[in-house]
Amino acid sequence: MKKTIILFLFFSVMSCENNITLQSVLESNDIEQIKLKRKEIAASKEKISNQLQIIDDKLDELNTNPQLPIVEIIEVSTVKFDHYIQVQGSVKSDELINIFPEFSGIIKNIYVKSGDIVKKGQPLLKIDDGGLKEQLSQLEIGFELTKTTFERQKRLWNQNIGSEIKFLETKSMYEAQKQGVNQLKKQIKKTLIEAPFSGTIDNVLAKKGEVVYPGKSNLMMLLNLDNLYVESNVPEKYIALINSGNKAFVHFPLLDKTILTKVRQSGNYINPINRTFKIELDIEKNNLDIKPNLNSKVSINDYSNEEALMINQNIISIDSNNEEYVYKVYTKDNKTYVAKTLINTGKNDGVNIEVLSGLTPNDKVVSEGIRKLIDNSRVKIIN
Repeated sequence: MKKTIILFLFFSVMSCENNITLQSVLESNDIEQIKLKRKEIAASKEKISNQLQIIDDKLDELNTNPQLPIVEIIEVSTVKFDHYIQVQGSVKSDELINIFPEFSGIIKNIYVKSGDIVKKGQPLLKIDDGGLKEQLSQLEIGFELTKTTFERQKRLWNQNIGSEIKFLETKSMYEAQKQGVNQLKKQIKKTLIEAPFSGTIDNVLAKKGEVVYPGKSNLMMLLNLDNLYVESNVPEKYIALINSGNKAFVHFPLLDKTILTKVRQSGNYINPINRTFKIELDIEKNNLDIKPNLNSKVSINDYSNEEALMINQNIISIDSNNEEYVYKVYTKDNKTYVAKTLINTGKNDGVNIEVLSGLTPNDKVVSEGIRKLIDNSRVKIIN
């Protein structure tokens, strides 16, 4: 404003003093004289501008309370940045089964209760065989006689003694009875239910004395808490970013516990209904009391940068062209100014965001007092 007033007064005076001379030069239509006059006026303008700058500098020096925008600044530096995708998860187990009988009958004994830890092959429940053992005993007696007869006939046949028909009849009877014995033994074995794998018994529904039927009577549940994993459904847009081996954190809200793990399997099939694909994450054996079907929050690392430029999202503004910018600090003639600087940003962690272009390490940008600024305005910095 001061410069404008002084320049106006100067050119008014110059106009009055040189009006006749300037007019005469213009009317002469002499190009050389006109050029010379222009240089003369331009030199006077530059001289006045330099004088005005000296005056402004002196005024700034004498002004102990300049009315400058007060700002706070931060220095941009590189940091390690890990970005995570947030999804819901549920604890699963490959070794979790409901045990059903393969033989119908009355429950004779139950050898376990809920919470018991069992080993593979350990007896869990006994069903009355309904007299199958007595039948087996009688069948085995007859089988031993048939076996002895067959062995004798075989020895005679090897010595070319006896008829071939007699030998074949004895052999057929022996093999039929042998198959019958084995079949009966398999039936009897089904009356004793054993643990198919090591684990923990849960939810015993069977009661001693009740009748059970194959495929219908749920006896109990067996699960292995040492082989648990977390399963999550991930939106299809991340299918190129998530692979086996990606680092991940799993948080269990009900336990208020978090574990570090990794993706052990990333699915290739996209569910057409919800447009997601499944992933599985390892859960190492621990004492966190994790149970199947426990809900969890899964954070999967999909992007990392060892030297990322990160700034707080709150210091970024958006102009009328929908472009992001910050105010970068620079110094000129020992004075501090700010310049509107366009930037491109990438992923964020909820608070800070990565700057992909527009800034370099050690740049200083305004963090407080942004609203009062305009491009190339002078500012006062406070710590």
